[in-house]
Amino acid sequence: MKVTVLGNSSTTVTPGGACSSYLLESDGKKILLDAGNGSLFNLKKILSLEEVDIIVLTHHHFDHISDLFLFRYEREALKYMGQEIKPIPLYTPKMEPWLLEKLEKNHLFELYFVESEKTVEIFGMKVSFIPVEHLIETYALRVEKDGKVFTYSADTGMCEGILKAAEDADLFLCEATYVSKEPYRMKHHLHGKEAGEIAKTSRVKKLLLTHLPEKEVDILLSEAKEIHEDTEISEILKSYEV
Repeated sequence: MKVTVLGNSSTTVTPGGACSSYLLESDGKKILLDAGNGSLFNLKKILSLEEVDIIVLTHHHFDHISDLFLFRYEREALKYMGQEIKPIPLYTPKMEPWLLEKLEKNHLFELYFVESEKTVEIFGMKVSFIPVEHLIETYALRVEKDGKVFTYSADTGMCEGILKAAEDADLFLCEATYVSKEPYRMKHHLHGKEAGEIAKTSRVKKLLLTHLPEKEVDILLSEAKEIHEDTEISEILKSYEV
């Protein structure tokens, strides 16, 4: 498995940056994990939209789904121009009516809804959706294949769900939205120290930080590395082997 970062900002996007989105690849199959604002531009540097096999949404905050609308509009335009467009499987938490109406239109996506904890097989990978602590229904992703484990935290605070999702992960892509000093203490997001604590407690091999603030990223990294040495800041368009 290989993960490429398409966007790694939190709601405060750095100039030229993009919000949360990642491309997971395995045996030639390509899975798009979230589609935050600005990320589609980076995705199209790597591949065309028709090469995406499956899309997974962890939750429905705009910094994780905004570019899905652009993805949809582009494919809809191609369909209107006569190109055959097959619906892409989309795994997602249950949607509010307005969002469901937008994404169901013209059958551009085949929707699969996730409720509570759920495990599915996707292209030979065991994919577990594990509920985590956030402002709305949100799932961390745990992907297992050939003895390797990749975990993506989505957005979360410290909770049992994220500890379970990260257990023995070879690569843990974890949100770290704040440094630990006041007033940046929220139950629905992590700071760098907490990301390091989760990685240590769950016996993670490599910790990769994402959902980053616009400033003080160096402090955030040092806080995490104090607790879990093998920690890096994720870089847009960089790929990481699991």
